[in-house]
Amino acid sequence: MPGTWQQADTVRVVSPERTSARGELVQLQKQYGLTLGFVDDHGRISILNLKKRDFVARSREAGAYSGRIARDGKLAALRDEREPFTLAIVRLDGTTLKKYSGVRGFPVCWSYDSSRLMLVTSGFQLQVMDVASGVVQTLPINQVSNTEGFTSQCWSPDGKQMVYPSSDGYVSVYDFEKQNSTKLTKGANPTWTPDGNWIAYRDGDTYYAIHPSGEGRKKLFHKTRAISGLLWSPDSRFVAYIHEDLISFLGYSRVMVRRLADGSEEWVAQGVDAGDDGYQWVENPQLIKWVESGNQKY
Repeated sequence: MPGTWQQADTVRVVSPERTSARGELVQLQKQYGLTLGFVDDHGRISILNLKKRDFVARSREAGAYSGRIARDGKLAALRDEREPFTLAIVRLDGTTLKKYSGVRGFPVCWSYDSSRLMLVTSGFQLQVMDVASGVVQTLPINQVSNTEGFTSQCWSPDGKQMVYPSSDGYVSVYDFEKQNSTKLTKGANPTWTPDGNWIAYRDGDTYYAIHPSGEGRKKLFHKTRAISGLLWSPDSRFVAYIHEDLISFLGYSRVMVRRLADGSEEWVAQGVDAGDDGYQWVENPQLIKWVESGNQKY
């Protein structure tokens, strides 16, 4: 229903009335492997240990990489700087599944079924790559912001649309069937909720949500020095975001988690290169085990 929060079928609540947001997430990580994952600038697959408030990483072979991890935590798309215009898809264990030559775009987000990748070129063109065939399609969109405005949660859950920041400062939705874009509202760093009902975005230090139809805009919360988009947990109950911490001597920025139902929030990592919107919620116990077996602390 418009104007209400709806939760996905995978909701798993662990005594939220008796725990903080981080406390509940620690339990969900232990039971179901829920975590934040990303690929750092050296190609290391990294995951967040919520209990220890620290990222741990595992390297692949040597080389300078950057990329994105898929929602299921089973695949990652990497750009190998040693091989210009080559994109690699790697498995959970770090082995290379396939390489695609001639791919110029940088991967910014995976579709929910991991069948497609959204790419942004250096000329700020949006492209979609079909993972099975390697075919790349350039979308008919002229006003595209730079990669810093994109997030890892740009696809609609049904794969029929995607949200992106346009160069004129609007949150826009592209419809693949109609092959056109619609401007929703002024804002930055848009993310699509896993339940499909909302698109969150940032306007300065305030986060808002709006229906994909452009209706029902509402304020979520205000946070001074918020610098990223909201990254939604699989059940749309939690969000993670980046906050500049000017008073902490331990780090420049912090990864925050917030439970939307009651506003409980807490920092879960600090002192890392946290300004990137490449973080992704994943629910995969095997990913956590694989990374921690080759543990490299930040």
